[in-house]
Amino acid sequence: MKYNLLIGTFLTASLFWSGCKEKPLEIPDLQTGARKVLVEELTGVRCQNCPDGTRDLVGLQETYGAENLIVVSIHAAIGFSAPYTSNPANLYDFRFEGANQLSDYIGIAEGYPTASINRQLLPGRTSLFVPRSVWPATIADEFTQDFGLDMFMSHVYEESSRKLDIKLNLAPSITLAGEKRLTVMITQDSIVDVQLDGSTRNANYVHRHVLRGVVSKADGDIITEPLNAGALVSRSYSITLDPAWDPKHCSVIAFVSNGGTPDKEVLQVTEQHLE
Repeated sequence: MKYNLLIGTFLTASLFWSGCKEKPLEIPDLQTGARKVLVEELTGVRCQNCPDGTRDLVGLQETYGAENLIVVSIHAAIGFSAPYTSNPANLYDFRFEGANQLSDYIGIAEGYPTASINRQLLPGRTSLFVPRSVWPATIADEFTQDFGLDMFMSHVYEESSRKLDIKLNLAPSITLAGEKRLTVMITQDSIVDVQLDGSTRNANYVHRHVLRGVVSKADGDIITEPLNAGALVSRSYSITLDPAWDPKHCSVIAFVSNGGTPDKEVLQVTEQHLE
């Protein structure tokens, strides 16, 4: 299904952004996007079983494609996220207030490793965070769902100032009733640092999909415009990257979710690498 009305918007945006040489805007294929799935993994450097969960998710990304199965690792596992200070010490502290707020909004964890799959509340469960035993089946089922929403994202990153500008366009193919929220975050991949892996404290562990910053509100910005079939809703965000973040491994993740309680289900998600 084509969205011809988007073409003019993207052409205009192309002219606007063309003044920055670092990341020229490319006009995307304006067809109904494929279903993508968001996994929000709750983890910590002192969680000895969490690396097994991460390895499972990386394997599932190899199955579905990392562009389709989008993973965020939130270092907010209570009692397990404080960095080691010796023997050996962590180089980084992955904790920050936005990560705690995001974890609190998703809900209470009932053990580790654990993850939320599109914030889907599974039958018989009281938490959106679920154990790794149900991840494969839940992810497979989520890929069969279609909420009639496309997301188009572009960005410009200026290396000299480390300023990142993000442009999002939401294009529903059906009318989406009820409160919807837009969440935007920054992740960083391939960070080598200390992690307890089983009984071994590994100083050369490669941390994946680490949540570094939340650009929107942690519980999402309420979308005030009606998401009617054929509508176009645009949002822009800006952030200056922390000096400790390596832009070569950073990504922007954005998603739309329901804003109810307990219904916080993710309708669609998209990810774009900075470089």
